[in-house]
Amino acid sequence: MGHCQRGGKVGTKTLRAGGSILYQRIFREIERSVQLHPGYADLRNQLGLLSMKLGRLKKAENAFLQALRLNPNYLEATLNLGLLYVEIRRFKQGEELLLAAVKKYPGDGLLRHILGVFFLQTGRQQAAVRHLRKAIQLDSRYAELYRRSGVWKRGTVCHDRKSEERIGRIPLNHHHAHLHSFVGLYLSREGRPRRAIREIRKALELKSDEWLFHAHLGFVYYQEGNYPKAVREYTRAVKMNPSYGMGFANLGYVYGAMGRTREALKQMKRAVAINPRFADLRYNLALLYSDHRRTREAVAELKKALRINPNYILARISLGVLFEEQMRWKEARREYEKILRITPEDTHVRQRLERISRTVRI
Repeated sequence: MGHCQRGGKVGTKTLRAGGSILYQRIFREIERSVQLHPGYADLRNQLGLLSMKLGRLKKAENAFLQALRLNPNYLEATLNLGLLYVEIRRFKQGEELLLAAVKKYPGDGLLRHILGVFFLQTGRQQAAVRHLRKAIQLDSRYAELYRRSGVWKRGTVCHDRKSEERIGRIPLNHHHAHLHSFVGLYLSREGRPRRAIREIRKALELKSDEWLFHAHLGFVYYQEGNYPKAVREYTRAVKMNPSYGMGFANLGYVYGAMGRTREALKQMKRAVAINPRFADLRYNLALLYSDHRRTREAVAELKKALRINPNYILARISLGVLFEEQMRWKEARREYEKILRITPEDTHVRQRLERISRTVRI
């Protein structure tokens, strides 16, 4: 085995990036949202990310802890809190949190990597080797990252300060990337797509293999009306993560907006196969079947949507309309009566029911 020089403990590159006006403004708005929705763990995690970006580390810790109290299985908040403890060198708390997380999520490569970096920083080479090796087993991309950084040679870790700093940037990149992507989505919803795209592209520069960022970029392009680019990004997302059912659904929505209903139908069928208990997807698949005059399949999907959610008004209206088109008056009337029991003020449905009664004696 080659000789590996032993270095001192390595501190992570600081997360404090100054308080840009944009991040401070979003921080204040997320704080207000947390007050309005105190039980929403995602908002707490977002507040923690922004607090870290602004150097408010105590506030970041509190936000991540609150997110985990609301949702103890929130892996992203766990990773962020673990990274924060490494950043502020509270190693005992970091170790307890990360080891407990490994028991809960034994198959997460990034978590193993963060633990490996943590043990490098605390001078515990054997534990570092064990976790970095496990990270490689879980995700082969780490092998190339470690080899290129010079930290991994012939099955062990070399305690060279520069190489350890390189692999220490990987979890930091993960943190910053998720922050940029979140800010991008926020800006998109504010109607600022150009700035949103720049933020999400920053995320992809830091973590190009993250399917979620491609999905977020696809969403921004879709909102902007740039459908070809939206298709490109959603396609990349589902190629990276074939189990991402909503990615196929979003592809279906984009193709539908482009008038390419055949492709839309194909993608929505894939989405439903992955998410069979999602009533909205069943409903949208039914609409696409109806567009292709495949009435039998449309009726079947609407019935499945209503078995999942009997109060799904749009699905029940669509089912009633399809029954009307087939002159299945009794079944149409039954659906409209069910709707009026749920929403008696629905004048549109009441008019349809009255028209059936005038036209046909049932």
